[in-house]
Amino acid sequence: MTVLLPDEHQPAAKLSRDGARSSSDSITFSDESDSANTSSLSPLYGRGAAPSASPGVVALYRLLVGVFGAFWLANAWFQLSAWVLRAGPAHPAPLLGVLDGAARHAPAWLRPGSLWVVHVAEAIGPQIMAIAMVMIALALGLAMIFRRGLDVAGWGGLAYSLFCWVTLGALGFPYTKGQTDPGVFPAYAIAFLFVLAVAPVVAPAGSAQARPRSWAWRAGALGFALLWVFDAVLKWSPYFLGHFVDQLTSAIPGQPGWVATYIGWTIAVVRAVGPTPVAVTVAVAETALAFSLLSGVLVSLAIPLGFLYSLAVWTTAEGFGGPYGPGGTGIRGDVLGNVVIYALIFLFLAVGRRRTAGR
Repeated sequence: MTVLLPDEHQPAAKLSRDGARSSSDSITFSDESDSANTSSLSPLYGRGAAPSASPGVVALYRLLVGVFGAFWLANAWFQLSAWVLRAGPAHPAPLLGVLDGAARHAPAWLRPGSLWVVHVAEAIGPQIMAIAMVMIALALGLAMIFRRGLDVAGWGGLAYSLFCWVTLGALGFPYTKGQTDPGVFPAYAIAFLFVLAVAPVVAPAGSAQARPRSWAWRAGALGFALLWVFDAVLKWSPYFLGHFVDQLTSAIPGQPGWVATYIGWTIAVVRAVGPTPVAVTVAVAETALAFSLLSGVLVSLAIPLGFLYSLAVWTTAEGFGGPYGPGGTGIRGDVLGNVVIYALIFLFLAVGRRRTAGR
């Protein structure tokens, strides 16, 4: 199956014999066999087949954008509780502690910039900066839920996610003790590229002639494929392969009883099978997903399997994104966990490959 991405430079649609616009050409993506179209090297480089999506596809885009907005509203709440409401004599500036921690974890070449951000926060007031960041998360969430100002939200969210990746996430450093992903903010940035891609067709005032932005879709798909390449490479590190159970046990502290029990069952199964074979299987699976997303080989199979795999990781190694408590999830922006954003992006890709019912 080869995805044909929307391309604003392609003709609006084919004309039928009587000059009317063909309904079958109102589709954003074409569904063909994976080997049928050799002119499209992968889902990332396919040519646009039509300028707009079908109504059913647009409705699903709207739902996904709204879900992403709900993530940001939850993020705003957790950051408000962790950075502002929790502030007191014992913790006068929680955000400053997060920024200090990021500066300590940053590599030497990044540390001066991280320390500069700390000094800026001290100069303007860490609580003022915390409130400003909560307001940004709130604005992004509301914009996506109500689909107002999506272009501004898309560009602003992309820039803000990259800013947070540097200041709060230290580019994911340090990559120790089996850590294999660069943090949640690259996934946020990629998701905002998909928001930018579909914004013209999901906005309330969108024109019937509007079409998704192919460049944003391609950039998001390419970024997502490279993110999986990054994860897959680190999965082959000796520490991850030799300490796989540690990745699961580290998700238990602070969790409610039912989550801890569920993860405990997962650990028991892993130990029964063998931690090393399971770790190798995980590394192989992520390598296969990365290759498929980057090359387009069997991508129609990789997308649903990648979605299910992401949910499996989210419910086990990430403990459903918890624990949810004061100063817990959300303090560095990773509300609800990291891999759940991967699952959302897989849904964008899956919806983008849908065919209209009449074709």
